[in-house]
Amino acid sequence: MIINTETKLFAILGYPVKHSLSPQMQNEWFKKENLNCIYLAFESHPDYLEETVKSLKLLKFYGVNITVPHKIEIMKYVDFLDEAAKKVGSVNTLDFKNNKIYGYNTDYLGFSQDLLAKEINLKNKNVLVIGAGGAARAIVYALKNSEAGNIYISNRTLRGAQQLANIFKLNVFDITKVKELLPEIDLLVNASSCGLKKSDVLPFNDIVRVKSSLVIYDLIFNKVTPFVKFAKRKKLKVFTGEGMLARQGACGFKIWTGKYPDIKFAETFLKKFVE
Repeated sequence: MIINTETKLFAILGYPVKHSLSPQMQNEWFKKENLNCIYLAFESHPDYLEETVKSLKLLKFYGVNITVPHKIEIMKYVDFLDEAAKKVGSVNTLDFKNNKIYGYNTDYLGFSQDLLAKEINLKNKNVLVIGAGGAARAIVYALKNSEAGNIYISNRTLRGAQQLANIFKLNVFDITKVKELLPEIDLLVNASSCGLKKSDVLPFNDIVRVKSSLVIYDLIFNKVTPFVKFAKRKKLKVFTGEGMLARQGACGFKIWTGKYPDIKFAETFLKKFVE
């Protein structure tokens, strides 16, 4: 990669952001597409988010990805929001164009496209989403736009689950009683942080009865989580989040460049970082 005065600047903003693999993935895509671009990572403290955005605009950045904890707060500083960002209530991609900032949510697209790629059919199926944060919002939005049957929300705090359920008019299930619901579920999505720590455990009893056709989808991809272990013990089909991560990144790449990049490369690349 040759960097010169014509190099277009892109970045990811988060706090923390050192763990992000987006720079490696996006820079490889730029290289493969022979584009004179570079993608960086900036750890921006929440107290200085507005100043950071103004600085990126002044420095003529072309595009930025937004990650935790800025996805909701960043909405204050954009000029236009796409429909998904409005409905989901969070932004993960910025496009700087004509001295304006356009905000998009590609997380839901990444999830939807990954379900399609993995041939997961949701028509009239029951889905349980565990978690109520920004990622869960995107997942639920994608599910609401699918042909899924019943969609249930469960979360460590009942209040968080209720807030998300109210936005999308869904069913809430108490996390302490979720084992009663599991026998009816066809797809379980872990959109929570459960699994990021080695001490994390399943929010339900390991010996719970489930359908043999149950599919587990854990957004966490770089850890062998309790959900992944549970799926393997039960001999269930299980997927992790590298496909969603790659596809949401690819959707952002297309917004910036007009090109949809090599997904297979990205998924293979991300799998190398599983602990």
